[in-house]
Amino acid sequence: MPSYRPGEIFPYLLLFARRLKEKGLKITPTRVMDAAQSLEFIDLAARRDFAAALRANFVSSREEQQIFNGLFEQFFGLSQEVLPQQIVSSNGAAEAGELSGDGLFSISLDQESSPEEETAGERSLRKEYSPQEILMAKDFGEFSREDTEILEREFSRLLARLARKVSRRREPAAKGRMMDFRRTIRRTVPYGGEILELVRRRPKSKPLKVIVICDVSGSMDASTRFILQFFFGMQKVFRKGETFVFSTRLTRITDILKRNRWAEALTAISQRVQDWSGGTQIGQCLRVFNERYAKGLASGSAVVILISDGWDRGDPELLDAEMKKLKRKARRLVWMNPLVETPEYRPICQGMRTALPYVDYFLPANTLKGLRAVGEILVAQPVRG
Repeated sequence: MPSYRPGEIFPYLLLFARRLKEKGLKITPTRVMDAAQSLEFIDLAARRDFAAALRANFVSSREEQQIFNGLFEQFFGLSQEVLPQQIVSSNGAAEAGELSGDGLFSISLDQESSPEEETAGERSLRKEYSPQEILMAKDFGEFSREDTEILEREFSRLLARLARKVSRRREPAAKGRMMDFRRTIRRTVPYGGEILELVRRRPKSKPLKVIVICDVSGSMDASTRFILQFFFGMQKVFRKGETFVFSTRLTRITDILKRNRWAEALTAISQRVQDWSGGTQIGQCLRVFNERYAKGLASGSAVVILISDGWDRGDPELLDAEMKKLKRKARRLVWMNPLVETPEYRPICQGMRTALPYVDYFLPANTLKGLRAVGEILVAQPVRG
C-alpha cells in the first residue's frame, strides 16, 4: 500500500464501496462513514490492517468475505499507481453540513454509472489533481466576482470542520459517563490485559482564546477582505477571542464582528477604520496592543495570529521590543503572510526579518490552504484549566 493520508484515501473508499454494492453487499452511507473513521486509527501503509478495517465494516458473511477479498486485491492493486490528492475527508464532508442520506458523499452510493463512466472516473483519479486541491492553493487575488460564492462555500466548509473538531476535544476526568477506551486499554498492559480501572473523559470546557491582529494597509488589499471574512466566521468557533486591524494605528473590531452579519460588519469596519489602505507601522501598533489590551493577558493563555506582509515603515528596534513582549505573553505566535508561497519570495524586508525569530508558525495568508493550516494549529492546542 502507498502511504496515504485519510483525506486522500476517501475518494477511493467511495469507489470501492460502490463496487461492493454492485456485487451484492449491503453497503450503506453509515457503513462507509464508519469505515472512513476507522481508518484514522491505523497506518494506511499497512495493507493487512487496512484490509481488516474495511472488512470489519463491509462484510457480514463468509460469502461476502470471498467477494470482498477478490475485489480488494483487484481494486487497491490498481490504486497503488494513483497520484495522492488532497480531497475532502470523511469528516470534511460531514462537517460541511451534508449530514443526511446520500448527500453525505460527493459520489452517491445509490447512483448507477455505466462501465465507461467508471473507467473514466478511475483514470481521472489516477492522472489529475482534484479541483479541490487547485482551489485550496489558489491566491485570493485571482478570484473573480463569480468565484466569490465558491470561496464563501469553502470558508463555511472549513469552519464547520473546525467547529466539529473543537466540539470533540476531550480531557481526562475523575468521573462521568464518557469512557476513554484508549487509556483504559493502555492501563491493562501491566495486568495482563485485565481491566481493573475505567478511565473517564469529558469535553474540554475552557475555550481557547484567539487574538487576531490583521494588517489592512495598501499592500494587503488583495487579500484583506477574504481573510477578515474567514476570521469573522472563526469567532463563532473560538468564541473567546479578539480581533484587531491596523495600518498606521490599531483598531479593535471584536464588537463589530460579534454583533453583525458579514456584509454589515464589513461596512461598519470600513467606517471605523480611518487608516484602511494606508501605510504600515507594525511596531507602533503592537506597542498599543501590548500596553492597552495585553496587560491583563495571562502568560500562555492565548494564541496570537498576526497577518501582514511585513512591509513596515516604522522603527525596527521598536518592532523587535514589542515582538519580544508579545512572545512572552502568547502561547503560540502565528504569522500569516500573503507572500509566503510566491516562488521568488524571501523574508528579507526589514519588518519581516525583525519579527521572524519570535514566530512559532509562518503560514500563507492568501490561500484556503493557509487558512486551513491555521485552523488545524488552533484545534491542536491543549486547553489549560
